[in-house]
Amino acid sequence: MAPTSGTKETDEPSSSSLCYSLNHLITFKRFESVQHYLSSYTMPLLEETRMEICEQMEYMSGVPHAEVVSVEESKLHEGSFLYCVKVDSWRNRYGVYGKEPYSPKHMDLFILGDTVPEVASDLQRFGSSWSLASVVEVVKESDSVGDEDRLIHFQVKTSKPIKIEMKEGMRKSLFVVFLVNLATNTRTWKALHMFRNLNIIKEVLCANSMVKENCGLCSAQIDSIWNGIADSQSLLSLDESQRAAILGTISAVQCNHRSSVKLVWGPPGTGKTKTISILLYRLLSMNYRTLACSPNDFAVAELALRILNLHKDACESHLGKNKSGCSLGDFLLFGNMNRFELCDDLGKIYVDYRVDSLVECFGPLTGWKKHFDCMLDFLQDCVSQYRLLLENKIITEVHITEEIGTNSEVHMSLLKFAKDRFRALAVPLKRSIRIICTHLPKRLMLPENFEKMVTLCGLLESFEILLSQGQMADEELEEIFARQENYFEEAQGSRALNNISVTLHKMRIESVQVLRSVGHSLGGRLPSSTNRSFLTEFCLKNSSLIFSTVSSSYNLHEVDLEPLDLLVIDEAAQLKECESVIPLQLEAIRHAVLIGDECHPRASVKSRVSITSVSSL
Repeated sequence: MAPTSGTKETDEPSSSSLCYSLNHLITFKRFESVQHYLSSYTMPLLEETRMEICEQMEYMSGVPHAEVVSVEESKLHEGSFLYCVKVDSWRNRYGVYGKEPYSPKHMDLFILGDTVPEVASDLQRFGSSWSLASVVEVVKESDSVGDEDRLIHFQVKTSKPIKIEMKEGMRKSLFVVFLVNLATNTRTWKALHMFRNLNIIKEVLCANSMVKENCGLCSAQIDSIWNGIADSQSLLSLDESQRAAILGTISAVQCNHRSSVKLVWGPPGTGKTKTISILLYRLLSMNYRTLACSPNDFAVAELALRILNLHKDACESHLGKNKSGCSLGDFLLFGNMNRFELCDDLGKIYVDYRVDSLVECFGPLTGWKKHFDCMLDFLQDCVSQYRLLLENKIITEVHITEEIGTNSEVHMSLLKFAKDRFRALAVPLKRSIRIICTHLPKRLMLPENFEKMVTLCGLLESFEILLSQGQMADEELEEIFARQENYFEEAQGSRALNNISVTLHKMRIESVQVLRSVGHSLGGRLPSSTNRSFLTEFCLKNSSLIFSTVSSSYNLHEVDLEPLDLLVIDEAAQLKECESVIPLQLEAIRHAVLIGDECHPRASVKSRVSITSVSSL
């Protein structure tokens, strides 16, 4: 960010001043305040938005469009130009987003009219009726055919009332034609006017911010932290400048007394992405919460994938010490990502996939609590359940008599009942455990619960194997399920016991203890709601490392987040300066790191005024 705005002097130099320096022709006027700085972007942003719309309207051939099936004015907001629109299938669905078929998104701008124009002049033909329409809400209807054929309703706000014209007793055809998505421009506009957390912006605009000394209050504490991380294995693979960048950033984040902005820059191939990946993973291990942004989806996905690979390597290298597996609950990727570019690893941390998994995990009929309770009841009361069903003649099996070729129904054995019932309960229980271990951060569920659930999965698998291998009588199986914890130890000296029976009994007792302990602990920590909006906010609040585009980070302003410690913007050189104020104003963020490459093309700002000015020179 430049702390000054350039203006040309109005007075011309005298003819005698032939050697008047060019530096004296230009003076710099300092911004009077942060508000003055932010307001300097409002008119250029409006001009750029106008320019983008005009460019798109100049040539509209091949853009996505659809015929309107129905259009109704909102009954709750009559006179507000709000309409609910339903369309049939989209044409040219692949004309804008490449491999991903087009579907309406929030803040899409349409032309809503009685024809499909190819150029702007088509809208000026005699008798043509049209209006601009902006999407304010999108609702999808589930369809058994799949996502491709889902019907879509969306609510639009139009620039003028829609007149439903009739022709020969039928409604005249209406079409929607996609122009451009204005979400980023709209979010930037709102960010320029919200005036929230301005600490980092003030630090950048401060005239002497670059010469401030390090905070004396934190120096001693930082030195001790450096000694603990400077020789870590991950830093040893970096060169001196890369290590200095990481340690310098950690030093800044440790300070709670002043805001800071760090710059990590260098030409391609100097390891910027590798350096920032190690930095983010190191900060995660130090329990700092970070938002990692980039101007585009591809860069966000690349950075997230690098850090996930670091995490997987760390899990594999510590597998002997850490039996808890590889949790991904601390990572979250959100925004309007291209679902065709999400690999398996990225898909597991994408917010939509995570919310889908948590809806299943927290549901009253499919949730973890039901599966915990059902398995606990079975392990404690298997024999009672068997006898009750037997009395009611609910469980039988067909017995084929080969000699006379007749079938007869006989009572199912306790062993057969136990095998079938356990398998039916264990499969959904283990799935719930995998969802919890994968999608919830360890700090939310306590490390000991995490370890116990992984242990429980192993117990369930071993119990099922031993139960399927055993050929024990019903009486022996009754003892396994009915006796107390120390029964076999006391009876071991009086009679010979089957080793499988002893092992099954011990596994049953241990599984009951783990189910009780973990179920009681998680019951007070995990939500029971399956509302998608609630669970999305739940994920954003509890994730420690969040990935998104700079534009999508605007959604975090609408969430009551736990404080974030650091903002990292990758490929910052390609970002428009005014767009950066979206994440910079997030509540409680005190520090920012910008990663850039002077060889990258800078962000372009479209302006008809600028083109006219240049052409007149």
